[in-house]
Amino acid sequence: MKGKKNRLARILSPETGRGLIIAIDHGMALGPMTGIEKPAKVFEMLDQYTDAWLMTKGIFTHVYKPNGKKGIILRASGAATIAGPDITRELSAASVEELLSLSADAIACSAYIGSSNEHETLQHMSRVAEGCRRWGIPLIGVIGVGKDKEKAQDPKFIALGARVAAEHGADIVKTYYTAEKFDSVTAGCPVPIAIAGGPKCETDEDTLAMIRGALDGGAAGIVMGRNIWQSSRSIPLIKAVRALIHEDISLKKAVAMLNA
Repeated sequence: MKGKKNRLARILSPETGRGLIIAIDHGMALGPMTGIEKPAKVFEMLDQYTDAWLMTKGIFTHVYKPNGKKGIILRASGAATIAGPDITRELSAASVEELLSLSADAIACSAYIGSSNEHETLQHMSRVAEGCRRWGIPLIGVIGVGKDKEKAQDPKFIALGARVAAEHGADIVKTYYTAEKFDSVTAGCPVPIAIAGGPKCETDEDTLAMIRGALDGGAAGIVMGRNIWQSSRSIPLIKAVRALIHEDISLKKAVAMLNA
């Protein structure tokens, strides 16, 4: 268990119990979307402010330049794209052993609760969890909702997905923030929850408000992508986000940092 605790300490700060994780795994399904056309520039711009990165084995192998200071979360699931018949049909894209050989500190695996692929994706998450336990590596359970975006605003549904991910072996759950009753989502999940960004927020201030609300509701941090690297103010934004997460500053102070 000591190896697993050591890896978790590179994802969630031992001092605060929270983590600032930037996701840059979108290209596996969406291709070179706006903001990550050149992933190397994103790493160069934001690496010093992150605790960990979520990426695919391809980006880690061909683009990322590790310095031994940041947590590395690599994806085990994939194999579906926006051009295909169903983006929720994610299954294996890499084995636990392959990702561990690439120096992963944690492994991410998706499950799509309430979708037509719920059964297969949960089975896959369970198998990945088994491999993670064997090697002492944390599993990030990534909960998706597919095309039914309204579900992402339903606290009962999000609470269901978070608990199901934990029950299937996740050590940390990535799921959506709900503006109402988010504390009930975290209360019903026995492992830390880090919120996804979801669709791009209208403003950077909205992003900060979402993160402050999630932290107040018991979240352990974020696993976000486009709301950070699609911003025209990515650096002041991530600095404010970091202060929210690790210094627990108020939303008012975070907005002031953003606009300084």
